Amino acid sequence: MEKDRDLTSCLRQGLGFAFFVVLLVVFSVSAFAGIDTPYGKLDIRTRTKYRVQWSNPPNTKMVPNDSSDQDFEEQIGVDWDWAEKGISSHLLGRYLKDLDGTPEGSIFQDYTDVGNPHRQMVQLYYGYLEFNDVIPNYDVRLGRQYIFGAQNNNIQLDGLWVRGDRPFNLDWLSFEAYGGAPAQPYSNLNKNGIGGFNLEFYPMRNLVLHADSTFYEDNSWEVYGDWRPYPNLTTDAHLAFINYHPRYAYLNVVDDIKYTGTTLGFKFYRNFEVHQNSDFILDWQSPQRDLGKDIKRLYLTREQPYYQFDMSLSQQVPTQKGLAFFSRIGVRRLMDKDDEDLYSTDFFSVTGGISIDEWLNLKGFHCSLGVTRWKEQRRTYYEAKSVSFFADMRQEIFKRWTVAGGYYYKTEDVNSFIENEAAHNYYASVRYHMSENRWAELKYEYERDDYYKEFGISDLNSLTATVYFRF
Repeated sequence: MEKDRDLTSCLRQGLGFAFFVVLLVVFSVSAFAGIDTPYGKLDIRTRTKYRVQWSNPPNTKMVPNDSSDQDFEEQIGVDWDWAEKGISSHLLGRYLKDLDGTPEGSIFQDYTDVGNPHRQMVQLYYGYLEFNDVIPNYDVRLGRQYIFGAQNNNIQLDGLWVRGDRPFNLDWLSFEAYGGAPAQPYSNLNKNGIGGFNLEFYPMRNLVLHADSTFYEDNSWEVYGDWRPYPNLTTDAHLAFINYHPRYAYLNVVDDIKYTGTTLGFKFYRNFEVHQNSDFILDWQSPQRDLGKDIKRLYLTREQPYYQFDMSLSQQVPTQKGLAFFSRIGVRRLMDKDDEDLYSTDFFSVTGGISIDEWLNLKGFHCSLGVTRWKEQRRTYYEAKSVSFFADMRQEIFKRWTVAGGYYYKTEDVNSFIENEAAHNYYASVRYHMSENRWAELKYEYERDDYYKEFGISDLNSLTATVYFRF
């Protein structure tokens, strides 16, 4: 009974706080909506989110006896565009706050709790000025921004970016150059600067070649190409080197046969050895502090070198509009059998399912169902296998309401140390559309996972209220 009273009080306080924020946002929208100024167009969007999580009190000494958590998030984006002058500015930021003081070691502990002593965080994703065609065919950005760089990653930095589109009347070339200080929200980074350049070549119709390079302590670069030899056939190939070491390579081919409603895909992926700690997540943005070790529900491990083949098929049913079947087969093999460990091994997986849109003339209806079977192929450890099932549904009601729900289930043998370990996840949401760019949503999620038994709990629940405005 005491637990129920605490949870009820927690929900009332949190939802009351969220309601106050919603009223503040609504007032702001009413007061400042639709700004067209003599100096360009102003576009503002906000997303306010309140989340409460709860579980049964943990019954183990491994974690504190903490059974609930409340968090608040406010995200704001502002775009200003003075098209006549070719000047614009773009800003996106987020504020996060732990509302109830999550204790150290709790299963609810996250980056907000461990990354700041005040259990709050302000993140500026980007905030920059952009000048288009100040010099013909050249664009310039100044400020915090994301830049597409080597290793197929977005680099967040504070600095300068320049793009030349077909410079010097060269129809076969475009380039980007950038430089500045790297930005990372969770810890201080090495103060070394970061820079690089990206080249695009157009040697023939429907073929684009890229050469991207990033300089941060050591050099990293990637070459790749996108080719459409036929209207229905697309291919792309990548090769990346991080700090002079090969990181990955892949070839992807997709054939879309419109006459039969068939899509075929083939991908070959080669993963090379990781040579440095920072290679694993983001080469130039790895935090100096290992914050992940303080988060009970976060697990990351390195993969050993391997190659993998994936083949996929999607087939529409001609006699039933909106109905399609899909399947995928994946085969992974380690490059060296001696690299096998608990988390790196050969395996085989197969996925199959159906997707349904606007079935039985239900406007705004979507449903997808699928199942995956995965089996290891080991030499020295016990082999494991798993089966997972997912179902997602969405339906629009009366033009303004959308209801959605889903279920995910997975059972597996963890190297035969734990037989038939299972995880269940349910979610349900209802969204109300006030207008095309304004909506409010309430979402509930339930998770039950045998893994959490280690921490003395049986299930996790969360309730999230979100309000979004764009004006």
